[in-house]
Amino acid sequence: MQDQHISINTQSSDELSQLVEKIDPGLRFIKDLHPTASSCRTLLVDHDGEEQILKLRELSNNVWDDTYFFYEIHALQRVSERNLSNVTHLVEEFRTDEYHAILKTYAKGTPLNTLDHERLLRDPEFIKQLDALYLQLHLAGIAKIHFQPRKIVIGSDDELTLVDLSTCVVNTESGIQLFSQEMRADSRFINKLEKKARKAA
Repeated sequence: MQDQHISINTQSSDELSQLVEKIDPGLRFIKDLHPTASSCRTLLVDHDGEEQILKLRELSNNVWDDTYFFYEIHALQRVSERNLSNVTHLVEEFRTDEYHAILKTYAKGTPLNTLDHERLLRDPEFIKQLDALYLQLHLAGIAKIHFQPRKIVIGSDDELTLVDLSTCVVNTESGIQLFSQEMRADSRFINKLEKKARKAA
């Protein structure tokens, strides 16, 4: 008898637990980190006693879903190759007849979107850290970070960690022209923040 298909949009914890087990019986579902997501689901799981992130999608003919998922995989592979800090790392990739999933390291801390991020985005020290994070990625050949507060986690030591690379492009796959264009767009974003912070000081 064939297993019943479970939609990634389910709101049932029991079904999410079953879904995680379908991906890998060695993983245990802990909680849903992004219940409102539609094309991908981001779950906190236990993997051999360590908390990690399982991001999964249903296999489909949606080219955009495919593109962003592979963008993130390629960016994560580059992060691992260069052993970058303050960025989530790829642990494993899974593919079944129904789903495609990636297991990533979990950054403990407070997601920026749960804080007064508008105030932090005027804080010169915070912007300096964000700038350093962007520069590290650019030097590794990763651009188009597409800043969103939910993508950044602030640790207990106030260090920033980028936890979502789904929009990123890697220079080898996108061509140097597109990479340069996206890198400049990232830099313009940081420059705007710096100007706002100087005005607010």
